[in-house]
Amino acid sequence: GGVWRAPALLRRVVRDGAAMTPARPPEEPLMSARTAFWVTDILSDRDARAWVFGVGSSLDFPFPVAVKTGTSQAYRDNWTVGYTRAVTVGVWVGNFDRAPLRNSSGVTGAAPIFHDVLLAAERRVSGRLPAPTDPALAAPGPGLARRSICALSGREATAYCPRLETEWLPAGDIPSCAWHRRDGERTIVDWPPAYRAW
Repeated sequence: GGVWRAPALLRRVVRDGAAMTPARPPEEPLMSARTAFWVTDILSDRDARAWVFGVGSSLDFPFPVAVKTGTSQAYRDNWTVGYTRAVTVGVWVGNFDRAPLRNSSGVTGAAPIFHDVLLAAERRVSGRLPAPTDPALAAPGPGLARRSICALSGREATAYCPRLETEWLPAGDIPSCAWHRRDGERTIVDWPPAYRAW
């Protein structure tokens, strides 16, 4: 929800045979709940990951996972960091002497380790893997609604838009797509002047 919490290493303290819950760690707002939701929504978009990494990569899970990979310049190291509602996992792959890796990127080096560690951590913390009926990875918060937009213009879709995307957008009016129109039996694109030269 955009709130930073100080790390806590203990779930509970047992003293004299009685379990005591440790004090809740301090919290501090880091970003708005809406921004935190959008970041989680973007990082957990399986279709966007599939477009870059393909289907069946180490970043595919049977439940929502927000994940980001990275590869350093000159391929010296790489990492994968991600989270679910229950766990956060970070994996770094590299040589301590900073020697470059060979044929290793975030998705081929750190991601396979990340995949296995995340599954094991999720089972250990939750006792099971998340189910489709579990709560969403993040709540959209007030003022956001699923909206159908034109995949080309990014504006509210009309009946003439051939390809649609669904995005979480603020409630209220957004401009309708004026890029697509019917010309007899076919739909054509009227490119805005800024794009016509391209």
